[in-house]
Amino acid sequence: MFKPNPYGMIGRLLRRYMRAQRGATAVEFALVAGPFLYVLGCIIETGLMLFTEYTLQSSVQEAARQVRTGQAQAAAMTQGQLKSVVCDMAGIVVDCTHKVSVYVNSATNFTTLKSSLPSMLTVGPSVGGSVSSSSYKCGSPSQAVAIVATYDWHFVLPFMSFFSNMSDDSMRRLVGFAMFQNEPFPAGSSCA
Repeated sequence: MFKPNPYGMIGRLLRRYMRAQRGATAVEFALVAGPFLYVLGCIIETGLMLFTEYTLQSSVQEAARQVRTGQAQAAAMTQGQLKSVVCDMAGIVVDCTHKVSVYVNSATNFTTLKSSLPSMLTVGPSVGGSVSSSSYKCGSPSQAVAIVATYDWHFVLPFMSFFSNMSDDSMRRLVGFAMFQNEPFPAGSSCA
């Protein structure tokens, strides 16, 4: 009488299962898809953040041109109006209403101005929400002037804290900066 070998049949099924390739690509993709999509998202968010910082820097250069040539002083431009000059260009990519801070300071020479400038991280709201450093002095003809504009970028993706420069690891302070000497425009006007 013939007795089937149950271990032989199980062995054959196991060997056949080990050789099967159907669905292997789907399993491999499932293992790689998560990290791949996360890295892709990090690349996109970093690109958007750098584009925002470039736009902020360009808008500060535009505002600096108005201060340097004396247009801001002649128009008795207020801090809010200078901020709106920055926001005209930067407002394309950021919410300028409450999130952009503008700091303007002047001195007789660059050495004095450099020593009086605050850290870029203290211009704008602190992590608690209050504004740390504030100044609005456009300067007279031929004076050294610095303009700093800041915007806090809040990270969308988790684990992006290695880009953070704030004590709160969920954001990065983006900075636009210009330091220049005013042209010898006619004296008598000043920023309000």
